[in-house]
Amino acid sequence: MTTLFVGKDGSLSAAWRFASIVAIFLLVWPPIFGIVGWWMKFDFGPPLLAWIVTIVIYSYAFFAAPALLAGIVHAVAAIGFRHNSILVPLAAAAGATILNLALIDMIAMGSARDLINVPMESFLIFLIPSLIASVICWRLTRRFARVA
Repeated sequence: MTTLFVGKDGSLSAAWRFASIVAIFLLVWPPIFGIVGWWMKFDFGPPLLAWIVTIVIYSYAFFAAPALLAGIVHAVAAIGFRHNSILVPLAAAAGATILNLALIDMIAMGSARDLINVPMESFLIFLIPSLIASVICWRLTRRFARVA
């Protein structure tokens, strides 16, 4: 008997695994990105608890779209293509970085037409936290990626 949650062999169905991977990315990716990005950009030493809470709250508002993109990339690679190597977080981090910069450019300028002229330091400020967040979430979702 196959339902939405359980497959024929007793494991989670593909739809449920897809939703679980994306949900983990939406919950975990933004705070990790926000904390790592804050630490890279400002480095005021060990931040106070209030700063960490503020960073986490605002990171959900600013980085939910890249987290959704990274989660979908991971879920499609793991479930659709049955590919779950370290190359997937690299591709998801690159896509999330480009999406982050495009969203910032669209908010500031009204369009993303000047994305190619962004300094390399801006790409690194977004790429490194994206990569760290993607690798951590990739490790957290590996059990959903493989079929029991």
